[in-house]
Amino acid sequence: MSPAEEEELPALDLRLTEENVEDLYEQAPCGYCSCLPDGTLVKINQTLLSWLGYAREELVARHCLQDLLTVGARLHYESFCAPLLLMQGQVREISYQLRRADGSLLPVLLSATLLRDTEGQPLVIRATLFDITERRKYEQELLRARAEAESQRMQLTVKNEQLTRINGELDNFVYTASHDLKQPASNMQGLFDELKRTASFHDPEAAHMLTMFDDALRQILGTIEGMTEVVQLQRQLDQVPRENIDLQEITEEIMRNLQPLQTGTVDFTLDFEAAPRLQMSRPALHSLLYNLLSNAVKYAHPERRPHVWVSSGRVAEGLMLSVRDNGLGIDLQRHGQELFQLFRRFHTQVPGSGVGLYLVNRLVRQAHGRLEVDSAVNEGTTFRIFLPA
Repeated sequence: MSPAEEEELPALDLRLTEENVEDLYEQAPCGYCSCLPDGTLVKINQTLLSWLGYAREELVARHCLQDLLTVGARLHYESFCAPLLLMQGQVREISYQLRRADGSLLPVLLSATLLRDTEGQPLVIRATLFDITERRKYEQELLRARAEAESQRMQLTVKNEQLTRINGELDNFVYTASHDLKQPASNMQGLFDELKRTASFHDPEAAHMLTMFDDALRQILGTIEGMTEVVQLQRQLDQVPRENIDLQEITEEIMRNLQPLQTGTVDFTLDFEAAPRLQMSRPALHSLLYNLLSNAVKYAHPERRPHVWVSSGRVAEGLMLSVRDNGLGIDLQRHGQELFQLFRRFHTQVPGSGVGLYLVNRLVRQAHGRLEVDSAVNEGTTFRIFLPA
């Protein structure tokens, strides 16, 4: 024998060997019953009697197992469970409801075995029943939670459809309104220019008032152009597929287009070595970069040579595109909440429509990305765009 086998076994309390089999049957944590092939109860343990609220003499030899079932459960037992027992000799974990003596219901899981005599004839059915009240409560709570989640999902779907429709209607309205307003506003601009050229004004305040009117008129035209640009770009993006774009190439193209905006020399530093290409709609990327680079040029600091750094890199969520300048900067503590609102401007001394950053944010969100901004007044601004790979 091995040393382990030679070890002395722990002493047993002799009372543990005196367990009464009948008592184990009667007080088992589950219900037991035995019945004839027709369902007549011949034996039932105390646990099941306690659950149902019956005395033993009320049930044994007086009632069938089917009598304890609800109407629906009885139909299922007689049409499915009993035939299945005869065919294969057992059934496992069928969910039924028993009716207690007081009329209340007890949900149970029933498993049963059919015993046969020496001649193969059905002799007795032994059934085991487990109380699944808590399990049923959990299942009902789960179903209720699932129904609520489905209801909320449906409501969200309806709201999304409503928002999509409203956004479409709003875009159509904005496009129509900007289109209808553009011609009258342009006519007003032409008439005003002709008025300034041909009319004489003797009031010393007239020149100042004319300048104010001219600025207001140009602002109206800029707003109309901005509204049109937003809607036109959105419609264009809905029809343009994504493509693999060379960042160096498209950035240099935008730099050439920015030449008319440059009143002096602007230094550009490009670094796309870490992530040279990006999957995105070309019009979307062109508009995004154009607005950021044109802002960097327009809002250059007057006391130093403007410098713009454009770079890309790999990050955990995909690709990061960064545009940094050494320009006027933005007071984010004051304007951070309204930074991407339509027609909001933060340096009124420079002409603009207040559409650029709104478009940038919209394009980033449409590409399922996010945007971070760091800025310090009179030091410069950095835009970091995070896009999925």
